[in-house]
This record gives sequence, structure tokens and C-alpha cells, in this order.
Amino acid sequence: MNFSQIILQKTIHFIGIGGVGMSALALMLRKYNVAVQGSDLKENYLTVKLKEAGVIFHLGQNQKNMHHNISLVVKTSIIKDDNPEIIYAKEHNIPIITRADLLAIIMQQYLGITVAGTHGKTTTTAIVAVLLEQAGLDPTVINGGTIHYFNSNYKIGQGKYLVAESDESDASFVKLPTFLGVITNIEPEHLEFAGYQNNFAIQQQYFLQYVSQIADEGLVALNLDCHNVASIYKQLKNQKNNLFSYSLSPNKADLWAENISCHRKGISFDAVFASGERILNINMPIYGKHNISNALSAIAIAKFLKITAEQIKSGLQIFTGVKQRFTKVGEYKNIPIIDDYAHHPTEISATLQAARSFIGSNNLICVVQPHKFSRVHDLFNEFCTAFSLADVVIVADIYSASQQPIAGINQDSLIAGIKKYHKQVVKLDNEQNLASTLKPYLKDDSLIICMGAGTISSWANNLQEKLYQNDTHN
Repeated sequence: MNFSQIILQKTIHFIGIGGVGMSALALMLRKYNVAVQGSDLKENYLTVKLKEAGVIFHLGQNQKNMHHNISLVVKTSIIKDDNPEIIYAKEHNIPIITRADLLAIIMQQYLGITVAGTHGKTTTTAIVAVLLEQAGLDPTVINGGTIHYFNSNYKIGQGKYLVAESDESDASFVKLPTFLGVITNIEPEHLEFAGYQNNFAIQQQYFLQYVSQIADEGLVALNLDCHNVASIYKQLKNQKNNLFSYSLSPNKADLWAENISCHRKGISFDAVFASGERILNINMPIYGKHNISNALSAIAIAKFLKITAEQIKSGLQIFTGVKQRFTKVGEYKNIPIIDDYAHHPTEISATLQAARSFIGSNNLICVVQPHKFSRVHDLFNEFCTAFSLADVVIVADIYSASQQPIAGINQDSLIAGIKKYHKQVVKLDNEQNLASTLKPYLKDDSLIICMGAGTISSWANNLQEKLYQNDTHN
């Protein structure tokens, strides 16, 4: 199937359409006047956007949502064969493809720029997109998060490049036709995917394949600060001429950062190339040293595309981040409330480090909703030690993401594990009690940061109102 066939479909039905990646593709197809409908288990801000774009949205997944005009079904990789809408499609011989299949079909029209890795993909994809936009290259963009600059998780451009976040959760990133690529880092994650067989070595082979299949005419930027990425670099550097390395450490790679500063206004650094070229006094209004690393990969892509140093600097200076990536969503008595997607121990540590660079020694309160029993099980010790930079850790129940419980892995066992390394760990017995649970730990200099990939983003967005309501009830 090609893109011309996609836009001629009678009706395309998306199962899981409320997800940030699925909704981007659905909204894009609406721009081509394709009839789109879809279903999801809950509504959110994206389903509102979908309805405004003329998408028919069904709450819940049921065969009643299906009809004879549906000619193609798109599903996320977590949708199983026992899903009633999948059963209907099979009984009526309706073709079924995954989100990654559809993205790969769309990308065939463009020169693809994809960002792979365990952490930082969404932000890095967004930075690359903004740099290309600032340089007048008018890219098409498909991202796994809402880019503040575009106020959207997608953009249809008239240029020849498509910038996309790729997905390692189901190994689908190797399907995407990639001209320019990035690997931000590689850690064990999503090993429950059948193709990985709970084996990190197998997952690493997929990343090796991703790099290997990018043609020599293109480029792949690799983060040498991650030893698993550095291992791929060492393995392939004598075989491929299109590897470009970057690092936060001077003289370690083809591109590095110097004069790094993290402060209340954001981050500042110089980008230094091994060739001797320098881009001085780069300023970005986002937080965290990890985002300097993300920016370096985007700079590598930009330089390959002959974007000028001044265009790079101006693009980075106006980059204000991605929704739910250290996003301020409220304030209670001058106490900022931050919403962040961090749900892996490495991400949690990096986000707390970013928060520390923002508030110094002030009171840092972390509210975390652990995500997936399998992730907590596989990375239990890492979770227990990830909160060292927080003053108070409030732990919600584990968000299952439709997984079955694992014996011994629950809210109480995780709290007990964190308490071995942290003095103030608090159990959140119910999300409705978040405001009252927080109150005893608030100080004038506090920062509240809510972390997770489940429903906690909505808690963060409602927290300001809940805290003030709690005042009136006491």
C-alpha cells in the first residue's frame, strides 16, 4: 500500500486514536480530507482536537463502532487480537495495519529524519523540527508530544523532509525509511515486547540494524555518553562513513558542548566541532543538562543540512519545549506545579536534576505515578534510587497500562524500596486526596513536580484548583 491508496480510503478507523502518536497521523489524514474515525478508552485534550477536525470519536472499543464503509483499520501495537474492533475487521476482511506501518507509508514521500532511543526522543524530534522550520525548510512533522512552537503534535509542510519520532517499544523504528537518524541513548525498556524476548541483547541488535540500514548518503548522530550507543559506534565506525558522534564531554566526539550553564532562565552552552568550528553563546529556555545533549544531536542534523550557525542559534533560542516535558501547568501561592512525562528511572533522575538546576536547594516535592508492573519489576532497584534529589517523594498506585499484576510488585513494595534510600516517602492512597496529602509538605520555596506516563498529567493540570479548594474546606 502506498500513500496515494491511503488517501483514497473510504473511512479509516483508528483503534487507540487518543494517543499522541495515533492522533497526529489521524489529524494529518484529515488535512487530506480522508474520512477518519476512531475509538479510545478515555477522552483527553487530543480527542477534543480530533472532534474539531471532523473525526468521529467513539468512547470505548466495541463492534458497534464499526460499519461497512470502513476500508482500513490502524491500531497501536498494544491492541490484541481479542479486541472487538479487530475481530470485526477480520470477520469482514478489512485490512489492518499498525501505526508504524502507516507512518512508514507516509514517509515514503519524503526524506525521512527519525529520532530513536530510550529517552529524549520527543524533545529531540521537536528541536530538529523547529530548527528546520526556522531555516525555511518547511518540514512535515509527526511527533509523540505536542510541540509548543507549533501548538500541535504534527505539521504538514511543503518541504522535502519529514521529521518523526520513532518507537522502540515494538521495534517498529527499523521499519521507517530514514535518511538522517539519531540515537539519543539505549537502555533496557519495553523488553516485554514479544520480539525482544525479554532480552536486552536482542533489543540492542535492532538499534544496530537501525544504524546499519541508513544509507551512506545520509547521516546518523550517535550519543557517545551512552555506553550502549558508543558500543554500536565502535562496532560500525570502520564500516560506515556516515556516523557522527556527539557528547557533553570535550574532545570525545565530532561535536561536544563547552561552557555549560543551567540556570533559572534555562540552559546555555557553546557547541564545538572537532573540525574547530564553534557556535558560541547558545541559549535555550528549557531546563536540564540532558536537553543540551538533545540539542547537540539536532545541531548535528542541522549542520548536515547546511543550516547556518545563526539559524541554529535563533531556532534553539525560541524552542520552548514539548507538552508534559517539564511544563508549568499551575501555581499555588507562588509554588510552581510542573507536569513531566518521566516514567523510567533514568528520566526521573534527569528531570529531578533539571529541577535542582532551577530551584537550587529549595524544597523539591516529587509526585510519581509508576507506569507498568513490568517496568517496575524489571527496574525495581533503579526506581528505588532514582529520587535522591527530591526532598519529598509521594508515590501513587502503579498505573497498569492494561498489564496484569506481578506478584510482589505493587505500590507498597515500591514505597518500602524507596524508603531504604530516602527519608520522606509518602503513600498517596487516592488521587482525589493529592492536594490534602501535599499540604503538610509545602513550604514557600517549594516546587511540585508530577511525573508519569499514565493519568498523572490530568492530576497536575487540576492540582492548582484542588489545592485552593482544599484551603476553603479547612
